[in-house]
Amino acid sequence: MKKHGWLALVLALTLAFGSMGTSSAQIFPPAGEGQFGLSAVVLCEALPVHQEPSASAATVKTLSFGDIIIVQPGEDGWAACFLSDDVDSSQAGYVQTADLGVDPGWFLTEDPTPVYAWNDTAAPRLALLEPNTLVPVLKTEGSWAVISLPGAAGWVYVSSQTARQNGERFEATVVLEGMEETIRCEHIVNDSLGIEMDYDYESFLRLSEGGRECFISFYDDPQQPLNRLEVTFTPQDAEAAADAVSASLSGAYEVIREHRTLQNAGDCTVIDASREKGTDRMPDLLQTVYVIPAPGGSIVAAAQYTVEGAEGFGARISQMMNTLALTGERTQ
Repeated sequence: MKKHGWLALVLALTLAFGSMGTSSAQIFPPAGEGQFGLSAVVLCEALPVHQEPSASAATVKTLSFGDIIIVQPGEDGWAACFLSDDVDSSQAGYVQTADLGVDPGWFLTEDPTPVYAWNDTAAPRLALLEPNTLVPVLKTEGSWAVISLPGAAGWVYVSSQTARQNGERFEATVVLEGMEETIRCEHIVNDSLGIEMDYDYESFLRLSEGGRECFISFYDDPQQPLNRLEVTFTPQDAEAAADAVSASLSGAYEVIREHRTLQNAGDCTVIDASREKGTDRMPDLLQTVYVIPAPGGSIVAAAQYTVEGAEGFGARISQMMNTLALTGERTQ
């Protein structure tokens, strides 16, 4: 009997990737509507299937967390439910959609994958997914995905190299000035620098010149931008490059130098210049420089933004830096 497309795809992916030892963790997009309706995953511990679209109607079956069904969403939060995708399958009843993930994307692991309480590798770990585990995705934010666990939702990290294509545009959610905001991003790959990253194309103008990427605020003069991020390569190793940056800034600023871990690029040195030399006063322009070890040298990402723009452009630049990743292939 003919199978519904989404279920066949899920089964094929599970079998194919389960036999491969070197596959990359991936996100597969929602499959869309098939011959009966949309796939759905049960997100609660127990979901009753009722004879009619009413909580008082008789229960014909109770579904468990993780069960996959087919639904035809209707009105008032109810959906017709099919338990099989065979062509002669009959409707089983009705379920409430509030406890369903309808038409989800899918996340497939390669290695043991930690699940965190929020999108930070320093957050508490909720679970550890085994290799070749296929789980539904509730939403994605930058290089992170929210997946469903029994009784809770958790975050898994997805490398941008496997998640996005060059020039792909998408929406992401960031926290700006204490509020969640949806931004529109574009994923870019620069082979000359050997990097890839996402940038907020509605807030920044991209100027790419082979061995240089520069992102400047749309509100600024392109010749003298106040809010910008410039990414370049230097043949100096990370320690020497950080020394050079610190020396260049120390004449006018009190320099703070620390090590941080970026979500994609890993360990780096960050030089922060947020006070004027010999005073406690903040300068009009804040400087933050990231020095990232790279094959044959270092990637230097220099950010500048106004004090007034620290929670806006500064937060956007910080988000962009957490998406930057080394491709391992630099053509210049």
